[in-house]
Amino acid sequence: MMNKFWLTISFTIALALAGCNGSSGENETITDGSGVTTATPTSIVLTVTDSNGAVKSSFNTDETITFTATLRDQNNNLLTNQRIDFTADLGDLSPAAKLTDSAGQAVVSLSNSDASIGAATVTASIGDVSAEQAYEFVRADNPQAQSTLTSQLILDGNAVNQFRADETASISAVLVNSSNQPIVNEIITFTAEVGTLSAPSALTNSQGLATVTLTGGDSLGAGVLTASYAAANLTSTTNYQILAADAVVVDPGLRIGSFDDNNSFTEGTIRLSLANGNLSAGGTLGLTVDLIDGQGNRVTTPTPVTFTSSCVANNNATVDETVNTINGRAQSTFVDTSCAGRTGVDDVIIASINNNGTIRQATANISISGEQIGAIEFVSAEPSAIVLRGTGGQGQQETSTLTFRVNSDSGNSLAQQPVNFTLSTNAGGIEVSPTQGLTNSQGLITTKVTAGTVPTAVRVNAVATLGDDTVQTQSDLLSINTGLPEQRSFTLSAALLNPEADSISGVTSEVSVYLADNFNNPVPDGTTVNFTTEGGVIQPSCNTAGGSCTVTWTSSEPRVADHRVTILATAIGHESFFDTNGNNSFDDSDGSALDATDSSNAATFVASGFGRATPQASGFLDMSEAWRDDNTNGVRDNGEVFIDFNNNNTFDGRDSQFNGPQCSGANCSSTRSIHVRKAIELVMASSAANYQLIANGIGVVASNDGTATVALPAIADGASQTFTLAFSDTAGNVMPRDTQVSVGASAGNLDGTTSFSVLNSAGRNGHQLTFNISNPVDGDPENGTITIEISSPSGVTTPIVFSYVLN
Repeated sequence: MMNKFWLTISFTIALALAGCNGSSGENETITDGSGVTTATPTSIVLTVTDSNGAVKSSFNTDETITFTATLRDQNNNLLTNQRIDFTADLGDLSPAAKLTDSAGQAVVSLSNSDASIGAATVTASIGDVSAEQAYEFVRADNPQAQSTLTSQLILDGNAVNQFRADETASISAVLVNSSNQPIVNEIITFTAEVGTLSAPSALTNSQGLATVTLTGGDSLGAGVLTASYAAANLTSTTNYQILAADAVVVDPGLRIGSFDDNNSFTEGTIRLSLANGNLSAGGTLGLTVDLIDGQGNRVTTPTPVTFTSSCVANNNATVDETVNTINGRAQSTFVDTSCAGRTGVDDVIIASINNNGTIRQATANISISGEQIGAIEFVSAEPSAIVLRGTGGQGQQETSTLTFRVNSDSGNSLAQQPVNFTLSTNAGGIEVSPTQGLTNSQGLITTKVTAGTVPTAVRVNAVATLGDDTVQTQSDLLSINTGLPEQRSFTLSAALLNPEADSISGVTSEVSVYLADNFNNPVPDGTTVNFTTEGGVIQPSCNTAGGSCTVTWTSSEPRVADHRVTILATAIGHESFFDTNGNNSFDDSDGSALDATDSSNAATFVASGFGRATPQASGFLDMSEAWRDDNTNGVRDNGEVFIDFNNNNTFDGRDSQFNGPQCSGANCSSTRSIHVRKAIELVMASSAANYQLIANGIGVVASNDGTATVALPAIADGASQTFTLAFSDTAGNVMPRDTQVSVGASAGNLDGTTSFSVLNSAGRNGHQLTFNISNPVDGDPENGTITIEISSPSGVTTPIVFSYVLN
């Protein structure tokens, strides 16, 4: 009996389904465990909110967006435990799919990790049922994202615009941020043209509210209340009036509207200077409202009327916001500045009066036609130089974000404008993404360029079309390079080459490096340069900014016998090559290795850091590991410090392979980099001087004995004698910079070089100067003395005294 009952039910259900032709297949159905249909998803309601639950569509780049999809069936019932998939054109969804909860809702969030700006669409879907919403990311400096200040005149808990002289009203100012959250402990300043304020300023409380009171006293008449927030240059004004103590304030029959040409009053309507309300983009519109009392008479008391609209509230249009009536009429001017956008917009203008807490309004609908496209401009590329794909790291990016702005022919930002992007070259696999997108409400849009594998310069072409008009522009040049310094673009210099340092410690010289890549563009900021010195001490490293950095060398032990110390600077970079085919990469057609370790060939010798290679027809400068060439003989000798690039504890010579990232072919090193290097010498000059005084080609006084070695004949009447002074530090190098030399003679006439100052130099052989002593004709015979002083910057003086005879 039971089996027959279930058979009957099954057969009845089958007939019912056959009569309905079964499932349409157009919508996904939900079944219970037995396969019987229970519900069909038919609608999704998708909302977009910020982290505080406020519904909006425009977000700063650092905000997180919340998407909530509510799922219902054909009977408008909420559906639970159903998967909804989300897709978004811009930003990062987390997660991309979610099951509906007990409220039939699936909630996901979206962040903007790369701070892209632009407009996009989010879609929520299940089967064939979907819903979409638009959203956008804008820069945080959007003028709409600033704090706001509003103020009201309050009497007995109601907003008013007038009160009697024997009453006390409150002025309340509210300060909130862009998220409508109160700003606390800020100073609000108040002024009132009529009446007496209880205080000129007040602090905002936890609700962002600052309050003072206003009394009438003996003051009667209309004026303006002003609340000001100086920190953000914000003001809020309210027109008001103080009536006599026995005045009747409220007119319950007060109405706002407008009279037509037939003097017929229509309540709730603003009269427009353009009857049809159609306004061109950037156009101007006149607004007129009239006030009448309960008997239909014009209100003659000056009454403030406030005008606003959505375009005005969003700072996309201007209007005379508060106007006092004259004989019951208020007139204002509306000007579209940037509200129309590319497709045009409908707006509602509202005129309001506050009759002691009762708000009365008049409205007018207007239609603003769309703006024409004017121009597209390049805004920025951040950063302006990127490195080859696969070579990025700390301080070196492989991707650059480029920003463009689209303006209308009125100069306004054009929102929701499609823009297409292309590259001027795709050498080495350069990519631009996205290739198209929509501008945000600021008219801005971003795209990204990802480096390829070949150094080059590239521009991004941006094209926007609206109707029959097309505008386009190019970005500035974006450099794609190795991110590494190359050998020929490495410079090392010292501010002081000949410090007085042989016997004085603590003397300093600033040592600077300048590095560039193979395009001779500065290397990325943060490139590390290491230093080592043969004598004195030097800071171990510095990191470049703008392609250069500086360390300090300080005189100290160790000191060397010849007073000449080598400083070596190194950085990870690549060998220089000479690009014969112009593809910015070393390949087999560019030649072979050039011996950069051969000191006899000045054109290519750079391995020690002292050489300067000249351009070659082809090939690359094949270098050994770097070493500090203390004796400057161009050869790495035993005991000289070397920089072990591959950490094999052995000094390695050149390998005949190109050590650099931009290489293809048979001559590419697997390491793809090397220590680039540069060296200079400093002279740790002595304070004391060696010298020799020479006359007639013969040394007459030398510092090693201090006496005349050759008797000098007397200078004849009317004749002259030429002397040459050769001087150096005690190791035969130049004296310290700013060493002063003076020459004096007690008899005869002295001319020639009688004073000398040593310049900044690392010269090896000191200096010479020449002077003359002449015997005047028919002069009396006399004995004379030459006095020479060589004074170092520290005050150490080397004296020279020599006698001579005038006949």
